[in-house]
Amino acid sequence: MRSILTICLLLSFVCTYCQTDVLHVPKEINLPSDSVTRITLLSSLRGWLTQKKAPDKENAYIMADDLPATSAFMDEVRKVDQACYLTNVIPVDSGTFRVQFAYMGVRDTIPSLRMYCTLLAKRKGDRFYFSSPLSSNTMSWKMREIGNCRFHYKNEINIKRAEDYQKKVAFYDSKLSVPPQVIDFYCCDGLSEAMRVVGVEYKSDYNGLAYEELSGYAANRSVVLCGFAWVNGFNDWDTHDTWHGRLHNQVSTNTINRPVDEACAYLYGGSWRIYGWGDVLRLFREYARAHPDADWLALYKEGANFIPPPKILKISYAINALIVQRLEKEKGFPAVMELLTCGKKEPGDANYFAAVRKLTGVDTAGYNAYVGQLLKEAK
Repeated sequence: MRSILTICLLLSFVCTYCQTDVLHVPKEINLPSDSVTRITLLSSLRGWLTQKKAPDKENAYIMADDLPATSAFMDEVRKVDQACYLTNVIPVDSGTFRVQFAYMGVRDTIPSLRMYCTLLAKRKGDRFYFSSPLSSNTMSWKMREIGNCRFHYKNEINIKRAEDYQKKVAFYDSKLSVPPQVIDFYCCDGLSEAMRVVGVEYKSDYNGLAYEELSGYAANRSVVLCGFAWVNGFNDWDTHDTWHGRLHNQVSTNTINRPVDEACAYLYGGSWRIYGWGDVLRLFREYARAHPDADWLALYKEGANFIPPPKILKISYAINALIVQRLEKEKGFPAVMELLTCGKKEPGDANYFAAVRKLTGVDTAGYNAYVGQLLKEAK
């Protein structure tokens, strides 16, 4: 009876371990022949996976020097919860391996691949540390420094357009009081190359998407993998989304009010790559003239559009752009930051209207008249 009980307890332990293990290792995987190296590699990979949802700087399996490049990879893998399967371990040298793994699940009884990745594993001391293969994957690329930006590209680059990017980012960073930092900008040939060079071979979230940008930020250094279309010797980057990226590097998204964030992007970066701020203001004024009895307070809360799909423009964003413009002129950008960080959008927008009242003296009863006055005076 004691033997049977012992076997049952062991089986229970094994089953529990299999269900909770963060890494599945198929028998056919060719692992390092040296047992110490093999055990250390698998133990370290499990440690990295266990800590992947924590802030990158707290992950004990990422070296500080690798944080900036690896942060872009970590942003892609952090929210993936499917089972992780080791698929390949390729030796690079005696202490370095390329490790490949897949996140897989089952949907309607059919196996489903969520994500396939490649990481570099480098041994140091009693463990392996993991990093994006970005540097090794772009080793043959050229590099040109412009201001605080280092542009990485394969053949040629339009210097004027690269300078425009650097100047715009500097403009955003000056508003946000960003400390001096290096920005590594990789000119990729579409999203698929941006993903590949950072170590993401496939991710189901991006099925059918040709152009997008990936980015990471750590240790006061930004890494941008620009996978937008190549136009006139440079990526067709989005000034609107770049504002969001620079802000979110500095401020937790848990405190940012999205309609105000979008308003700043309208004001400083336009929208959809087709509307500048002058266009947005002109179109909003046309809407106001066509709707002289508009209830701006109600329209704000409804999230109504003043330009319909597909390239929508939202009333709440335009109103906040007018408020931001006035606040910055009268009280400086710190007042804008206070409105920006009044908290996430919530039903009824009580936190937002409380911040508006504090900063402008205008309550909900006077909101419509205030918006009308802003529309008349805006530039």
